[in-house]
Amino acid sequence: MIDELYSDYYKYSDFYDIFNKYRNYNRELRFILRMTKNKKWVLDLGCGTGTHLNVLENLGYKVYGIDKSERMVLLAKEKVKSPILQADILTYKIDEKFDAIISMHSVFNHLKSYEEFEKALVNSLNHLNNKGIMIIDLDNRKSNDDVYDRVDGNKRHLECFYSPKYNRQIRTTTFTIGLKDFIFEHEYFIYDIKKLEEILKKYDITYTFLTNFSIQKANKSSNRVHILIKKV
Repeated sequence: MIDELYSDYYKYSDFYDIFNKYRNYNRELRFILRMTKNKKWVLDLGCGTGTHLNVLENLGYKVYGIDKSERMVLLAKEKVKSPILQADILTYKIDEKFDAIISMHSVFNHLKSYEEFEKALVNSLNHLNNKGIMIIDLDNRKSNDDVYDRVDGNKRHLECFYSPKYNRQIRTTTFTIGLKDFIFEHEYFIYDIKKLEEILKKYDITYTFLTNFSIQKANKSSNRVHILIKKV
């Protein structure tokens, strides 16, 4: 039985922590800590339910989060004492400059074009201190897959359709909670590393493309790409 059909993250947020319960956050956090080193004032773009912020805050970092989803912000505020702002990464304005900016879990994949990527990048660089670090985590899978998993009796079915012509992957996710199905459809913009380099070269930064939450260099076939940026 299909209970509801949504195209945004308001209700999706209610399932977010259920199905990320066993996600390897430790690997992601080790990567963040390694890349940011002693950068103790951190902004999280698209902070979701605040899992990364919660750990960083408990480690003594000063943190700030933003997310476009009202519901995600409410859930994050239950985990994090620091400020959480409902805002768009394209247009957010905060009267602060940060030592590090992170954007995990494919937030930039939800942008619609390279133009939007550049707009979000410039906005973030304006909020970053000189010698500050920025991490952009991209999911760059170019695949047509069906993925099934189960967490504590709850089921998830992920159907992926990739269009190379439009550089997009459509992901339809069905959550089965008890006897009810909840269906969500999201569009992911899939990036070409060479086109990203054309954008990054315009700005007074250094950058590298990494993968697998490690110092391994990414390439055009990497399913996950992490752009590590340093503002000069």
